[in-house]
Amino acid sequence: MNRNLLRAAVCALSFAAATAAGAAETMPLALARAVADQAISLVESKGLYPRRQEEYAQAKQDLLAAVDGKTADVDRNDLYARIRKVLGTLDTGGHSFLFPPQAPGQSALPQPAGPRVAPFQLVATSRGTVLRWVPPATTDMAPAAMSAYVRRVYDDAAALPGVGRACALVVDLSEQTGGNAWPPFIAMYPLFGNANKARWVDRDGKAIPVVDRTGLAGMAARDVGDRANPFSSFAAGPLAVLVGAKTASAGEMLLVALMGEERVRTFGQASYGMSTANKVYWLPDGAMLLLTEMRYALADGPVFRGGIAPMQPAPKGEPVEASLRTAAEWAAANSPRCVPE
Repeated sequence: MNRNLLRAAVCALSFAAATAAGAAETMPLALARAVADQAISLVESKGLYPRRQEEYAQAKQDLLAAVDGKTADVDRNDLYARIRKVLGTLDTGGHSFLFPPQAPGQSALPQPAGPRVAPFQLVATSRGTVLRWVPPATTDMAPAAMSAYVRRVYDDAAALPGVGRACALVVDLSEQTGGNAWPPFIAMYPLFGNANKARWVDRDGKAIPVVDRTGLAGMAARDVGDRANPFSSFAAGPLAVLVGAKTASAGEMLLVALMGEERVRTFGQASYGMSTANKVYWLPDGAMLLLTEMRYALADGPVFRGGIAPMQPAPKGEPVEASLRTAAEWAAANSPRCVPE
């Protein structure tokens, strides 16, 4: 798998207003010009196209006005506001972001809140025991942190008493509120087949497969060696996926990847609606640009826009636990491994 695609799935939610503690109020004119020029170059060469060209042209003109014909240092916050205005004209649903430079050792993306529930649970149904996996959200892109995440999935599954009794699986994406999709993606690689239909689609319609089973397996092997994957026993048979109203960004990438499997049925609420993929770029002053470059699709179907509706919608406002019950019962009823208890 092309590791450059790892960055394509690093997404965020509502961090556009983030500011760096202690960041300089101004920057030298030459540096500000380089920042503005590179932001424009990236947007025009790689980003999704603007909703309206005239709107983009005006925002670009306003950005260049911050550096053209100037002689003094440039106000950093004003420059960033103008760059964000440019990003806001793109047809991304507000999914491109600019983060100020961070102090050494700090991350531009704040870590999500801790998980609401345990990552692995056993759910009793009328036809047997179903395993529920709730992959926690993460925004950490450091290779060591990603490897630790994958190892923790293996450890958490191994620590659950009776996990071997589970006859079906529910992947619960309700905690996937945005961040880095790759650690959970790598951890659950046995759930994906080579015929997966999920696609990234760039601004000109070029489609790229989201799933590379061999590549994912290789990444997992580098993290955990030859340990048995906790999802291997669910590589065939029905697979239920639970979606919440806050399933967003990276969570929506995982959702589309799972929907690329014919055996999947989705339950719950429509997802949040940031169903696009971002790539990370560093600007000359150390700021981080998360630029939306791709949408998602299944096979040759239309690209997704906004929230992704579940195949079996829950009543509006239904608690996740109630939707879980429906998903678990479906998975057990359709799995030949499950028998009435």
